Amino acid sequence: MSPLITAVLVAPVAALAGAVGSGPADHEETLRLLDTGATIDAFLNGGDPSHTGDREVFRDTLVWAKDQSPAGKAEGHCTVIEASTATTTCTTVTTLQHGTITTEGVGAFVQGATSIAAITGGTGAYEGAKGHATFLFNPAALSPVTFVLSRR
Repeated sequence: MSPLITAVLVAPVAALAGAVGSGPADHEETLRLLDTGATIDAFLNGGDPSHTGDREVFRDTLVWAKDQSPAGKAEGHCTVIEASTATTTCTTVTTLQHGTITTEGVGAFVQGATSIAAITGGTGAYEGAKGHATFLFNPAALSPVTFVLSRR
């Protein structure tokens, strides 16, 4: 996925901690991945990431940070909100071996910027997950993506 989209992952997307809610989390898990880039990255409408209101659809390849073995993919869409600052809102579904994680958030696709997204759901092993994902935008190399999942 384009680093723009992965940011919302994932965003897709460093490491943060903590569960959101009124009680302690029963389980917290951190997943560290690397985004290797987009296999699909298309802009709709004006076809230009510098045009506010345009939409991007993407599919990015993910590998595990510890050994760079295949992990899955991140697929989603972003809408350019403020072209002058490369700010977008994105929804991303990350598919891993044991289920999916859905994220939504606002990201800035500027070299070295870290974006944070809310984990809004999951399936399989990630069903009932909450938390957040971070994404460090690095278009020249692998971009770190971290999920901090908490389940009650």
